[in-house]
Order: sequence, then C-alpha cells, then structure tokens
Amino acid sequence: MSNFEDIDIEDTSGERLLFKLPKQGERLFKGTSEYYHFSHFGWGLKSQFYGYIKGYKSVSDAAVELAVTSKDIAKLDTYVFPIIFNYRQFLELSLKSLYLDYSDDEPKKRLETINKVSHNLIKIWNKVEPILLSTSNTVHHKELVSTVKSYVKEYHDMDEGSFNFRYPITKHLNPVFNKEERIDIVNLKQRMEELSNFFDGMDGALDDLKQQKAEWKEIQREMEAEWLAEARANMEREYE
Repeated sequence: MSNFEDIDIEDTSGERLLFKLPKQGERLFKGTSEYYHFSHFGWGLKSQFYGYIKGYKSVSDAAVELAVTSKDIAKLDTYVFPIIFNYRQFLELSLKSLYLDYSDDEPKKRLETINKVSHNLIKIWNKVEPILLSTSNTVHHKELVSTVKSYVKEYHDMDEGSFNFRYPITKHLNPVFNKEERIDIVNLKQRMEELSNFFDGMDGALDDLKQQKAEWKEIQREMEAEWLAEARANMEREYE
C-alpha cells in the first residue's frame, strides 16, 4: 500500500516547511496505550453533561488566552468564531442541565420541552428562571437572577439559532454578518466565568433542596405508615 509523499518546500525566508498529507490505511479515531494521548468519554449521563459543559467553556477560555497573548491579529480574528460558538454551547447546556435535573415536570414533559426549545436560549431560560428563583426570596437573589437573564438575552440576540458562528452564510447564501464588528473577547471570558460560578452555585443549592424534598417525602411516608398501622390496630381492638 503506497502513501502520498509529504511535501517539503522552502518558503521566501529560506525556512523549510513540511506539509503532511493523508496516509492510506490510517484512521481518525483509534485507541492508544499512551496514557496522556487518549481522551475518555461515555462515563454516565449526569457526569458527562458536566463534561460537555466544562469542555466547551474550557476550550474557549484557552483559545481566548492563546489569541490575546499571541498578539496575532490572524488568531484574534479567526479564533473568535469557535470561542463564541463554544461559549454558547456551554451556556445552552448549563441551562438545559439545570432544567433536566431540577424541574418538577414529568420525564415525558421534560423531553418534550427540550425538543421544543431546540437551541433557543430564551425559551429554555423561561423554563429555568422559576427554578432558580425557588432557591431564595431575597431581593439580592432576584436581582442576581435578573442580571443573569440579561446575559442570556444578550447572547440570544447575538446568535439566536446557534448558527452565526458555525457558518459564514445563511441557508439562503447571504452573509451572516453584513458589517464589521469588534468584540472584546477578554470581557466575554470574564462574563462567562461569572455565569459559570452562578450556575455552579445554583446547582449546589438546588441539589440541597432536592435532597430536602426527598427526605421530607420519606418522613411523610413513614408518618402515614405509622398512622395507618395505628388506625388498623384501633379498628382491630374495636372488633375484639
């Protein structure tokens, strides 16, 4: 089996450049015995949801740092697309994870909701907002939730259908962006870190509430069982 020859050329500065070409018989996805060469996934729904969320955000964080520290305009003007797309994925999955984990809706209803909201950040936010507000009645918490909502809405307005930073053209072959724009990606990274901290805090608070509800239901079941047992005993005594 033959392979295409890699191309070795010299650029205008005299530097040797090696362009590697696809190799016959090679595969894109395969295992390895090198411990720090492989990535592992498929390790459970709850933990894997966390993996997706953390992965999308972490990749964008790293890309922002690399682009900014490089002081390379080519990187700043090209990394922006995966940066914004991946941050959006982080945001969408964070909201959907909170809804799926802590909504009181029946499983069938939750599935219908996820399918219905699709990639629409505002629609999924509207399902999550009451859940977030249930953790506290303080004015401070309500204001904080309102501020998070403004972040979510701004992202929604920038990229309503999770499309603008995946493709340069619309389905009708029109440019997605008709004019030049400038976005401070360092500021974006800082705001996304704030959102990440907020969602982590809410996940912890909601998990505590979920456990408290489960414990209270168990106490109620035990009390009902004791009441029924006592009622039966009283009835048996009456008929003795």
